[in-house]
Amino acid sequence: MLAAQKVADADGGRPVEMNDLRFRHDRSGGLARGEKPMPTTDKTLRVLVVDDNRDGADALGLLLEELGNQVHVTYGGAKALEVATAFRPDLMLVDLVMPDMDGYGLVTRVRQFPAFAQTRIVAITGQKDEEHKVSALKAGCDAILIKPVALTDMKAVLASVVVSVAGQSPKRAKERASPGAERRLPIEEARRIRKERKSRTLTQAESEAAICDGIIRFQEEYLGWRSERIHTHFIKDLLVVRILGVLTLAERQLGKSLSPEKGRDLIKQVRKQLLELARPMLESLVHEVIGVKVLSMHHDISTMTGEEVVIFSLADAPSFG
Repeated sequence: MLAAQKVADADGGRPVEMNDLRFRHDRSGGLARGEKPMPTTDKTLRVLVVDDNRDGADALGLLLEELGNQVHVTYGGAKALEVATAFRPDLMLVDLVMPDMDGYGLVTRVRQFPAFAQTRIVAITGQKDEEHKVSALKAGCDAILIKPVALTDMKAVLASVVVSVAGQSPKRAKERASPGAERRLPIEEARRIRKERKSRTLTQAESEAAICDGIIRFQEEYLGWRSERIHTHFIKDLLVVRILGVLTLAERQLGKSLSPEKGRDLIKQVRKQLLELARPMLESLVHEVIGVKVLSMHHDISTMTGEEVVIFSLADAPSFG
């Protein structure tokens, strides 16, 4: 159970209710002073939870899902930037004290990328002293919550982000509205298009659709099931694939038969082994579609939602027709 706790206003040390909180870094659309927060029930936010405490991170992730949000949990700062690049969260909830990369370093790095200019970042910490609060705000956090976090405070943060998302530019809103629209282009059709086209190359949209089709075929033929949605996008020499699905019944039963931590680890291990078996096929698919060699492949999975993130590091940035 999350206990009730007020948030200290880092600007003046005055305890305030989260409903009265105004985000310090106004990047178009923060909750204005005196404005009532909108309910979160009719808006789905993408929330990234970053915390090395697995039990705490999973509990928070489950709570956020119960509140109607799309959640990804990662257990440390080192992988969080890669996951954020793929997940494109509306809100990041970041623990400040972590062993590999602390929250201050992570937030500082995130704020260096223009793609995260609209992302709200809230620090969650057990440190109550003023120095930590000031450092968090200086790093780029929009607000701070002190552990244990009250449910009402978390709901207020979500409501504030809903207001922020509603005020985003039409272009950003369009991108956000259709991140997982399924597009499929069979590789046979991609070959035909390339053969008939003078440039002999596919467009970016065609390339992404062909890769989605290849992954879905792999799932259907070798795993006996398929994901609900797959989204791909290129970032210079990286290909990011987000596979939005659910855990299989067997995986859910496996997770229940063991301790929570062992169950999560075993599910991840099995999924990674399956992906390793598919690595040659997937790398060959990507190479054929975009004409660039794959250097490495990184995989992560949320064992609560079944969402997978696969990042292909390419030898060069691809050129499209």
